[in-house]
Amino acid sequence: MLKKLFIVLLFLNSSIVFSEKVSDERLQELVDAWDLLIPEDAYDFVPEKVDYKMMNDPKFQKKLDEAGKKINKKINNKEIELAGFMVPIEVSGSNVSKFLLVPEAGQCIHVPPPPISQTVLVNTKENPAKLRDIYIPVIVSGKILVGTQSNDMSNSVANDSNPIDVARSQVFNNVDSGYTLTEVTKVDVLTYSDNDSFE
Repeated sequence: MLKKLFIVLLFLNSSIVFSEKVSDERLQELVDAWDLLIPEDAYDFVPEKVDYKMMNDPKFQKKLDEAGKKINKKINNKEIELAGFMVPIEVSGSNVSKFLLVPEAGQCIHVPPPPISQTVLVNTKENPAKLRDIYIPVIVSGKILVGTQSNDMSNSVANDSNPIDVARSQVFNNVDSGYTLTEVTKVDVLTYSDNDSFE
């Protein structure tokens, strides 16, 4: 269910022509890659059916928060490819030398950040990426390093010309990430194959 929601959000929030087309199978691979960042046993306590009462139980919420802080040390120094959304941190003109990759559009700017197990700091200082709208999905490839970092978002704004974005971005001054992507080989805009549909 969450994967289907992610796929729909990934593309409904996108409004321009993209540069790399992907098939249903390839898109599923990219979505599934986010699961590699979560340790296998992190959410073992979650039953198959979760009701309203359980979701609002403070003890259950605390367990969810703690599970989101677990990172998968087994993937350290592995090559990985993820699809997600760019949250720029260091920008010079239209070049981005550092950004967060998150699984849903608007995270860290309009809505709270995802857990650290779903937040990746992408370092593109050696080969800066082009600035993208925060609602345009990108595919990123590189070597993943495991380790928590705190990222100062106070000067990072997705759209400098929009004062509402500036005001909202100030709410999330520091965003922690559980991973850093280095030796980045690809930052491409994602497109869904014209022959495929969401239905």
